[in-house]
Amino acid sequence: MQEPTRFAWFVTPHGFGHAARTAAIVEALGRRLPECGIDLWTSVPDWFFEESLTVAYRRHEVVCDVGLIQKSPVEEDLPASLAMLAEFWSAAERFRIRAVAAAVTASGAACVVADIAPFGLAVARAAGLPAVLIENFTWDWIYEPLAATDPRFADWAAKLAAISAGPDLYLQLEPCCRPAAGALLVPPVARAPRTNREAIQERLAIPPGDRIVLVSFGGVEHRLTSLGPLAGRERTTFVLPGASREERWEGNLRLLPHHTPIYHPDLVAAADLVVGKLGYSTVAEVVTAGGRMLYVPRSGFRESAELVRYLEARLPAEPIAMAELESGDWMGRLPGILARAPSAAVDGKGAAIAAQRIAQWWAGRRAVD
Repeated sequence: MQEPTRFAWFVTPHGFGHAARTAAIVEALGRRLPECGIDLWTSVPDWFFEESLTVAYRRHEVVCDVGLIQKSPVEEDLPASLAMLAEFWSAAERFRIRAVAAAVTASGAACVVADIAPFGLAVARAAGLPAVLIENFTWDWIYEPLAATDPRFADWAAKLAAISAGPDLYLQLEPCCRPAAGALLVPPVARAPRTNREAIQERLAIPPGDRIVLVSFGGVEHRLTSLGPLAGRERTTFVLPGASREERWEGNLRLLPHHTPIYHPDLVAAADLVVGKLGYSTVAEVVTAGGRMLYVPRSGFRESAELVRYLEARLPAEPIAMAELESGDWMGRLPGILARAPSAAVDGKGAAIAAQRIAQWWAGRRAVD
């Protein structure tokens, strides 16, 4: 009788968007294969997975990705990113890949799964384990156009492309930025809400008939500089995660901590309008829940244009500048965007399909072995 499989899952800490989709797939896989074990290798804090997962898992603290260092929710620090890339991969190649590979082997893992993080794929090779790559973009694709700013990004793009090449199973998630030969396409992956709009209205004492506007920056902690224009808006309640150290209600404002006890997908599903930074998990959750969005694009981040195309093809969505969001000038946009009919909610099957692909692939490997 074969031993239950243990998966070593490397989760990029780039915001919480990738951690959110990892949580959704892990939850679906854990339900599909309840005998399997999941080890999360990441620097994403444990509280995020504790609130997102009901299936069993173990977490190992490890920095497994660099990505791009951000100055703000929508601005990247390219010099700091280059410095961190050099520091991270120098240590990785000198000792960290071997050390983590040994720890993964000792954990009993039979397979490595990497959400974007090329470090996880390097660990898989060092440990002699099969690898699954899950992505909607890869860092080499992100770095390619940045070479026009600094040619060192071209070197990093080539290096990480080589590390990421040839996974044993390749899943690309919609919205996919660059289709890859041999990859299996999966619908958007989003965490499913756990409650309904009425429960959120009751929890936050939102008056019946009020429009609910969620202002969210995803996994980046950020507070708007001006809340005055939002205060007192007639028949509109604004919900702002990250706007306060503790939960506070001020008139029509619901100020919540960054690590709010209210499950974020529930807030997205309850909202008439989501306002905030464009990112994978936000797009996936808004598209799945149905609704509308005012989004702040990230001009320096290549993925942003692909997310915009996907979002605007599926629901009422309009861009706003970060300065407009900070100043409160976007209040003039509310009547127009809220007058547009919301998109219909869809059955979010992405996580279940990704889990099915992994389970079927692994069953096939075990049958051959």
